[in-house]
Amino acid sequence: MKRRESKTQYALLGILAQCEMNGYEIHKYIESTISFFWSESFGQIYPTLSKLEESGWIKEWERVDREGKKKKVYKITRTGLEEFRKWMNSSKIQVHKRNELMFKVFFGRHMQASRLLEQLELETEKTKEDLTALQTFRKELKMDWEKHPDHDFWSVTLDFAEKQNRLQEVWLEKVKEMIREKTNGEKPPLSTRKGATKVD
Repeated sequence: MKRRESKTQYALLGILAQCEMNGYEIHKYIESTISFFWSESFGQIYPTLSKLEESGWIKEWERVDREGKKKKVYKITRTGLEEFRKWMNSSKIQVHKRNELMFKVFFGRHMQASRLLEQLELETEKTKEDLTALQTFRKELKMDWEKHPDHDFWSVTLDFAEKQNRLQEVWLEKVKEMIREKTNGEKPPLSTRKGATKVD
């Protein structure tokens, strides 16, 4: 069986192509900028950094901060940048379509209405938080990064995330309203309604 290619290594190379960082800073960068379409845990970041260093795609060195303290950071090498660009130009894009929320709504009659509404409310709050974070990123992009060579690419990616979250916000309200109407404010399992498949 062909070994599955790790996308984490290329994600880290792309981030380090922007700026030299350590593992903690990489995780913080992901959380504050690209978390609406990409995620990496510390458990993925640190082992991958070690492998990239062994491959010669990045190198570790000491950086002195403003306070004069030394900090170990990683910097992408010429070989690493070449490998990243090779992957960017040759790899087939894979969009993963697993969405547990959609799955549970699709099979919603097998859940208690109250439980499904609870999960939808949590997702609504998360969507609002994501929109706030995206709006903050939008302001930073306009104020601090307008002349950056990647500005236009960042901006159109942000456009997609904002539109997707606004659409999800509207959709979530519609689903919650539908569930409340079908249960008339009661909280029985949706699977007990008329027309549900019986299991012997």
